[in-house]
Amino acid sequence: MHRVRLLIADRRRTAVSGIAAAFEDAVDVVVAGTCHEADELPSALGAGSQIEAAIIDAEMFDGEPSRVAGLLRARDAGVSVLLLTTQVDEAVLEALAHERVSCVSAYSEVDSIVSALGALRSGQFVLPPQVQQALTDRLRQSVRPPNPQLTRREEQVLALAATGLTISEIAAALNVSHSTAKAHLLSVYGKLGAPNRTAAVVTAVARGMLRVDAAAA
Repeated sequence: MHRVRLLIADRRRTAVSGIAAAFEDAVDVVVAGTCHEADELPSALGAGSQIEAAIIDAEMFDGEPSRVAGLLRARDAGVSVLLLTTQVDEAVLEALAHERVSCVSAYSEVDSIVSALGALRSGQFVLPPQVQQALTDRLRQSVRPPNPQLTRREEQVLALAATGLTISEIAAALNVSHSTAKAHLLSVYGKLGAPNRTAAVVTAVARGMLRVDAAAA
């Protein structure tokens, strides 16, 4: 069985140890690297090694989690990045615009962190309640046009996309063709001004057009 190579980067050594210990008996994940300082990241990644998932202290890299998420995804576009946050600020919200990036409270129990990473890797889109509230508050403070009008089918496609289903699975669930499901999803992207699925879901949640399950915190 293939084991996903996991990187854990956190300033708190006890946190790294605890999270790593939680994955010791995992049959599908292996901790491939750890670091406690930003400048240790290159060596933790290793020359030519493939990191497929990462648990990152959002405040570790000069408060720029988006930059770190982008760096990891530049190495492998499919990498899943789970941010550990103590506050929801603009830097965290910016990072969430990346594909396959989510977050949980840094004070979460280890089991909740493991579960959140598993959900993220399986394609589920989860946001803690405080993130959903921050997104809503940010939009309320800015001037924006009225919410775009989605058709009933587009609403269904978006809701299913938020659960992590592939286009083929969405098509099967709605009993439509693959091309029809894809066309509806692309239409949603266009109406929301979103370049990808993650951005579409984040935008829809922030505008109160969609609710997603909250990650355990």
